[in-house]
Amino acid sequence: MDRSILVLYGSETGNAQDMAEELGRICQRLHFHCHIEELDAVELSALLRYQLVMFVVATTGQGDMPHNSLLFWKKLLRKRLPPGCLAQLKYTCFGLGDSTYVKFNWAARKLIRRLEQLGAQTFVENYEADEQFPDGVEGCFATWADGLRKHLLDTYPHPEGLEPLSEEDILPPRWSLEAALEKTTTADINPPSPPHVPNPPSTDLPPDTLLPIPNSWDATIAGNDRMTPTTHWQDVRLVKFDIPSRSPTEKLSVNPGDCLTIYPKNFPADAQRLITLMGWEDVADKPLDLSACGPLPRGLHAPPISTVRNLLIHSVDITAIPRRSFLRSMSYFSDDPEHRERLLEFTKTEYLDEYFNYATRSRRSILEVLEEFTSVRIPVQRLLDIFPLIRGRDFSIANGGERLRHPSRRDVVRVELLIALVKYRTILRKPRVGLCSRYLEALPPNSLIRVTHKPVLSPIHGGANAQRPLVAMATGTGIAPVRCLVHERLSHPSPAPMTIFFGNRNREADYLFENEWSELADSVQVRTAFSRDQVHKIYVQDLVRQEAGQMEQFIQQNAIFAVCGGSSKMADACKGAVFDPFIEKGDKEGQRRILEALTWWQEIW
Repeated sequence: MDRSILVLYGSETGNAQDMAEELGRICQRLHFHCHIEELDAVELSALLRYQLVMFVVATTGQGDMPHNSLLFWKKLLRKRLPPGCLAQLKYTCFGLGDSTYVKFNWAARKLIRRLEQLGAQTFVENYEADEQFPDGVEGCFATWADGLRKHLLDTYPHPEGLEPLSEEDILPPRWSLEAALEKTTTADINPPSPPHVPNPPSTDLPPDTLLPIPNSWDATIAGNDRMTPTTHWQDVRLVKFDIPSRSPTEKLSVNPGDCLTIYPKNFPADAQRLITLMGWEDVADKPLDLSACGPLPRGLHAPPISTVRNLLIHSVDITAIPRRSFLRSMSYFSDDPEHRERLLEFTKTEYLDEYFNYATRSRRSILEVLEEFTSVRIPVQRLLDIFPLIRGRDFSIANGGERLRHPSRRDVVRVELLIALVKYRTILRKPRVGLCSRYLEALPPNSLIRVTHKPVLSPIHGGANAQRPLVAMATGTGIAPVRCLVHERLSHPSPAPMTIFFGNRNREADYLFENEWSELADSVQVRTAFSRDQVHKIYVQDLVRQEAGQMEQFIQQNAIFAVCGGSSKMADACKGAVFDPFIEKGDKEGQRRILEALTWWQEIW
């Protein structure tokens, strides 16, 4: 247990995992033995085998633990655990949250409260990061991590007097392709009939290879219809998937709030750009036996035999905005002193603004940064250690998951996603297309892909909830989970009244599902706010505030309030439009207690 640290993460979108891995690098530089893992991958007993434990936990949904920490959380809540069973545990926790949500940073708070109940004690003060802070979660983490490093250095100096490794010294790789590359070299000398590896496709479309994604479903694209006029600046698609059952007992079941996860791919031309840039042509298409590499990164979905090119197309996110850790890694492989100095400068806390201006605000991609710093040559064996992996993109399901009759007689579920294709120009006037948007737009009809299903953690559906009034506030594609919920409520007898406040820019171009809402006018009241259709802009929150009296009645009737869309400012404004008039109406403390019991369901992306 000497100088050992366990770093655990609960991550929904990957931010918490990235930060946990950065903590691991900090500990390595201080000569600690560090193990990094997702929460669900460890037993409770592991917490007591380390000198220190660090938790990095994001809050998802309505104050929920992330999906990859639910098993751990269930174990931690076992009633038979004695109160002092974790008395030896010294820990700290960094929580990732967004204060526009009613249940801000609840996952971290719940975890901390339970650890304290079991006797654990902190060695560094816990921290609640807020996406709404000026520097966001990234800036919060950088400052907190600097303080953590100082505490470790002062409190746990190395007994042999070793100095910390400098930021200018490269760490040994956590994941390496070296063994697979050596095996390839040996095979070239005396080849044992290697498996067939197809040549790169002549078209620039991503190959239709199905990746070995755990617990995935095969999905056929049954429709990819544009919902907005072709003359409109925004391309919004209703993408339909037909998903057959995996077996007679494994049938997909969809509920409101569920997500379908799409795994996009890079285009071959971009993969070739990186291969040329890094000088990897000699090894790009040689068979790689990944089983020779030992443990591989969690989240890498690749067959045992692959190639560097295939990893770049299917698995490595070369179009992501580079994190500071990536820029630091780049610096180690530059032979230009000015390039090295500039890259390291981006990684220092005192230059956070410069990093944000260079990378985040300008939306530079990893590929573009590598093309700018031409002196950088990253060794191919470091591919999985330095580059981020492509993560699945979650999309809220927009329908009730209708079951279809299929010629094969297999049970097939039709799932619909409402997707706004990400296309814009950066502040540098460079055009951008989102990785998943570009991938989905390019897929021909009847394409077969693999998806995963992410069930809602805080459900608001079911017969009992259908008897409660619904007030939904949605903007843009945020109408998708609302539509799914409306479909589900209408499947129950005599559902309670439903009111939808929907906002977008223009009625003519942006009124999503207008015909459908007209047909449901007897069951659903829809009020619209199209901000650009008049001189004075009108937003959803303005309509809600106009109905303060009705909102008070809904609160007293134990209504469900749902806020969905792509803007945390909108969500915060809607919350104020409902809460503020109600609080001012009577006894403030009493009114606040009523609001604390309110079902406020929020999905913002």
